Amino acid sequence: MQRTIATLILAGCAGAMPTLASGQTLQDLPSRKPGHWELRMVTTKPGGTPDVVSQVCIDASTDRQLMEFGLRVSKDLCKRYTMKREGKALVIDAECKFGPMKSVTRTTMSGDYQSSYTVKVDGTTVGGFAGLGGGKELQPTSMVQTARWTAAQCGNGMKPGDFTMPGGIKVNIKQMQGLQKMLPQILGK
Repeated sequence: MQRTIATLILAGCAGAMPTLASGQTLQDLPSRKPGHWELRMVTTKPGGTPDVVSQVCIDASTDRQLMEFGLRVSKDLCKRYTMKREGKALVIDAECKFGPMKSVTRTTMSGDYQSSYTVKVDGTTVGGFAGLGGGKELQPTSMVQTARWTAAQCGNGMKPGDFTMPGGIKVNIKQMQGLQKMLPQILGK
């Protein structure tokens, strides 16, 4: 259960985890429009993975906190994590280890971040958690997360910094920040 929660948290932060390339600052990263966002993650490789729909409620402060959280997590879990601009898109190249799983990915982020954005991740993984299809063979991975702004106000009791994930799991950025020190232990690093 702990690994599932940690994996969902990391997936929820996927769009906010860039490490800054030389000369860039946190202010160079795009800010999302405050309010309620719906995130839909579709995984095509490996096949058979169900789509994941989550909700996030942000304001300017919690959007920045999510990005800062992602920066700290990426430093802990990735030995290489760089970001650069290619046209209007942000491209992140990463080599990370999540417990027994190692991944090499290229992430492309694009959109206006006011009404929508897309995060496309392509790469390879090897290893994984028992019972989750992990193995010793290199597997291609491909995932697309689409995000759309749905309202200025968040409903269902959500407050800025809240993520609502499948199964009704609700986590706030402050809880995630508290988990940060535990992630290496949870993920078996």
